[in-house]
Amino acid sequence: MATLLVCIATPLLGGEITSVDYSDLAGHLPGLVDFEDFATLPEPGQIVQGLLTFPGLTIGAQLHGQSLRAVDGFDVLDGQLSLPARASMGGKHAAIAVAYHAGFGSNAAFPLGPDGFEKRSGRGEGALALVFEGGTSAFAIKLHADYADPLGTRPAPGTVTLTFYDPTGARIAQHDLHPAHGVNEIGLLITPPAKAVTLTHHDPGGIAVDDIRYSLDSLGS
Repeated sequence: MATLLVCIATPLLGGEITSVDYSDLAGHLPGLVDFEDFATLPEPGQIVQGLLTFPGLTIGAQLHGQSLRAVDGFDVLDGQLSLPARASMGGKHAAIAVAYHAGFGSNAAFPLGPDGFEKRSGRGEGALALVFEGGTSAFAIKLHADYADPLGTRPAPGTVTLTFYDPTGARIAQHDLHPAHGVNEIGLLITPPAKAVTLTHHDPGGIAVDDIRYSLDSLGS
């Protein structure tokens, strides 16, 4: 398993984000999105149009009220979300494609960037926005930034940024991740609980995500 190098930015408004072991945290989080309900297809897989809804969670391309723009082939999010916090497509038809991913050994999601599904340069270059029905005090995700590089001849993958928002729309914290080649496991404790999280990145090779974990307190779990 690859090692994840994490740089934690200064939290905002007294919020706190703490890194913990993914496996330890995952066992306590009943919410799971693993994309295994989709057909198992080789890359490029299938495009998934519209918002994705799961128990206690909605996934889109941005938060409602934000603007989505293209910078150097990546999706960038600007502006303040509108209340109540909710996921939006931002004019896109699809936020992700789902395909069998050799690095994970299972289905995974590829955020779709400005070049879209039809081009290799568009698969894995997009932004994601996740909105939790009742908020979550813990969040875990597996991220694949690039395939293993045993010879060490390729540059490290680019920065991945997670931004957490509370129910008032204020930013709790911004968390910059510096992933290694291969599968990276991210586990985070969030204080106060997050209502939403956005994911953006600048990795030239594109990213894939899998096994998203979160709490389901509002659903009585």
